[in-house]
Order: sequence, then C-alpha cells, then structure tokens
Amino acid sequence: MSQPIQEEDRVAIGKIIIVAVVSLAIFGVGVIWSISIQRGENKSIVTQMHPAPDGERGAPEVGIVYQWPFNMSAYGAEKAAETKARLEHYSWADKDAKIVRIPIEEAMKKYVAQAGAAK
Repeated sequence: MSQPIQEEDRVAIGKIIIVAVVSLAIFGVGVIWSISIQRGENKSIVTQMHPAPDGERGAPEVGIVYQWPFNMSAYGAEKAAETKARLEHYSWADKDAKIVRIPIEEAMKKYVAQAGAAK
C-alpha cells in the first residue's frame, strides 16, 4: 500500500483578499446608506446645537436628562458623612434582635483584647 501524498500547507491569500475587499465594500455601502438616511431625516449629518432656554439653564433636570455638575454635587460628601457617623456612634443595627452597632475604635480595641486573650 502506498501512503497518500500530503498536500503542501499554504495560506489561501487570494480568498483572504477577496473576503477583505467584499467586507470593505459592504461596510462602505452601509456608511453611505446611513449618511443618506440621516440627511433625509435631519437634512444634515451635523446636529445643530440649540442652547437651553434661560429658565432651564443650571437646572438639575433638563428634559429627561438628570444632570448635576460634579462640583455642585454633595452626594459623595453626604455619603461619607453618613458612613463616618455610623462608624463613630452607637446605633441599632437590628432593634428587634437587640443588635447594637458600637463605634469602630471601641470595636477594634475589644477585638484586639479578645484576640490577645485567646493566645
């Protein structure tokens, strides 16, 4: 019995080039089509900016967009103060189960004392 002859390994560059050219042509047609649709809808491919009326300037909500300038937002500072207050004061974690939050400094001291006593 004779062994089958193995074909030489090669890359089908012709097929790769054809696929690339066809892909670019399809992409180009899509771009031209989308531009024609936008021009038909808006009469331009550049959107004209219309300034907000004086009554809406600086408002946190314009239309359906809720926006606060970053330098005017106190959300982060309020959350930090809320977290700090929760960590520094006594409060109920679960009043029904009688679980109390204690200040973090006191909790760390108790933990270190218990860990040291366990050794």
